[in-house]
Amino acid sequence: MNRKIWIFLLTLGMGVVFSCRTEKAQQTGIEWVKIPSGSFEMGDTFGDGDHDEQPVYKERVSGLKMSKTEVTVAQFRRFVEATGYETDAEKEGAGWAWNGSRFEWMEDVSWRNPGFPQGDDHPVVNVSWRDARAFCEWAGCRLPEESEWEYAARDGGKKIKYAWGNDSPQGSKGGNVGDESGREVLHLLAYFEGYDDGYVFTAPVASFAANQLGLHDMTGNVWEWCMTQYEEYIGPRPPQRQFSPMPMETSRVLRGGSYADDPAFSRCSDRSGQDVAFSYPYIGFRVAQ
Repeated sequence: MNRKIWIFLLTLGMGVVFSCRTEKAQQTGIEWVKIPSGSFEMGDTFGDGDHDEQPVYKERVSGLKMSKTEVTVAQFRRFVEATGYETDAEKEGAGWAWNGSRFEWMEDVSWRNPGFPQGDDHPVVNVSWRDARAFCEWAGCRLPEESEWEYAARDGGKKIKYAWGNDSPQGSKGGNVGDESGREVLHLLAYFEGYDDGYVFTAPVASFAANQLGLHDMTGNVWEWCMTQYEEYIGPRPPQRQFSPMPMETSRVLRGGSYADDPAFSRCSDRSGQDVAFSYPYIGFRVAQ
């Protein structure tokens, strides 16, 4: 076969595969928001964060698309029904769930049963980083890089503390975070005082106003997995990047805080990391292209 014809057919075939995979994402109902290219100061620009948010450095983000909301229970179910996929918690036969008074390791716990009621439009929880990656591979998308996530949460890198801005949350201009009701039920020691978002556990996605880029729940609801490995900054970057990896070499970054988190852990620059097999009732994910 003529080499040019072979390359053309190969390219065409790859395009068909990509289109089919992207179509799966469309079939799940994922809505995309365009994130423009830009540079920003990444890290603790307010000086009140943790050591792993320092030093602040300039980062460049290329244009991308990010899902308008976190992946929902219904969207994840479509993936499971289409593939027969079993999550890490299901393979383990146990996981973390709310037992009525606290979060506890129990049998027969998974994304299907986190210990509190969820509707199809709630963010899926109890999914590990590996579970999130499997969804992405099926749907033809990916997890966002950590820099992409922070840039998007901060309205294109603006100096804002939370996705809604620098002020205290107010009604729909806020998020599903640790609040007065969380203090009562979840026994939170730290929370947004004087604020009640109306939800103790997860809220339906997009229950709160989007940020200026059009993304919902970048602060609160559930922590979101990122593609990036979690490492602490200990030196200048760039041009010389120096990192101190955690003992869990397989850990990946989590961002955004959850329904159980206080003002410190809800900041856009706050970082956390967990093992790729770890799942919890306030960990979910959103996707990017």
